[in-house]
Amino acid sequence: MILVISTCKDDLSIFEFVGPLQKLANGCSFKHYNELTSRDLNSADKIIISGTALADFDYLEGDWEWLKTFDKPVLGICAGMQVIAKTFGLKLAKNVIIGPQPVETVKDNPLCEGMFNAYFLHTYTAGKPFEILAKTNGKSCMIKHPEKQIYGVSFHPEVMNENIIKNFVKL
Repeated sequence: MILVISTCKDDLSIFEFVGPLQKLANGCSFKHYNELTSRDLNSADKIIISGTALADFDYLEGDWEWLKTFDKPVLGICAGMQVIAKTFGLKLAKNVIIGPQPVETVKDNPLCEGMFNAYFLHTYTAGKPFEILAKTNGKSCMIKHPEKQIYGVSFHPEVMNENIIKNFVKL
């Protein structure tokens, strides 16, 4: 089972950011990060951590320490990538991008390849010591934990590039 974890503070944001993920990850379950239990984590085969509204940062105060011991694939989208970065001690760099931007895959990975346009709605990016898988305008926009199947993207593949979600589901 795929578990979609919402980082959203408001119900409207849940509809906007989580709804499309639920459609793409057919048959998934959904939990807000504040309601997450060890039972939820143990029953998940994969986890997608959603994005949220541009001015919503409450999720950064949540308990995400479970990521350090979780052994299954995780995909963090925008806010989800920020959570991954914060949990593993990566530096977040301010980088406001809104709208479609060109993305270049710089390292082979199972989620995407080549050049593509992606929809961005974010304020931060992260990188090393995680592997940088893709860049936009010379800055990292897709990262991977060096040892685990934990991925983060600073763009929104649920808006454009649904194949990234579908490829993650196939892992």
